Amino acid sequence: MINLRVIGISLLLWLSSVKVNAQLTPWWEQEQVDSVAIREAALADSIVNFAKTFIGTPYVWGGNNPEGGFDCSGFICYVYKAFQIELPRTSGQQFDAGHPVAHVEAKPGDIILFSGPSDAPGDPGHVGIVLSYDDTNGFTFIHSSSPESGGVRISSESSESYYKQHFLEVRRVIQLD
Repeated sequence: MINLRVIGISLLLWLSSVKVNAQLTPWWEQEQVDSVAIREAALADSIVNFAKTFIGTPYVWGGNNPEGGFDCSGFICYVYKAFQIELPRTSGQQFDAGHPVAHVEAKPGDIILFSGPSDAPGDPGHVGIVLSYDDTNGFTFIHSSSPESGGVRISSESSESYYKQHFLEVRRVIQLD
């Protein structure tokens, strides 16, 4: 029979030779998870995925539903309203929705505003929903564009210089408390 005392002493010697680099931190001193940020990210993900279900829906000036088609701001209103986020109807009014964020801090679910082809510089004329941003490729976003370009579609600054030249601002409209 193996002597339990010998096993215990061997185990203690082995444990004392193992260096422990980690120190346990009491729960009250540990970094807390921001549940609001997690819920906002989950909501943004749902909004983006819902918006993608309308890819190919035709562009119709003044349109605000999938049956009749969307213009850019009607698309934004329709998508966010499905998640109980009420936004103004026009891109000019949406320019004042939520709060502005630096373009490098853009997150999926933010709205991105551009001047239109015939708008004065600085006046919003087009809007979309940010899908992603990185320093190399710029923004990728979903929006309802002209009938010639296919209505609801995904665009990126890296492949369409028009949007890089007409970029105005990113606004955060998803805010949970």
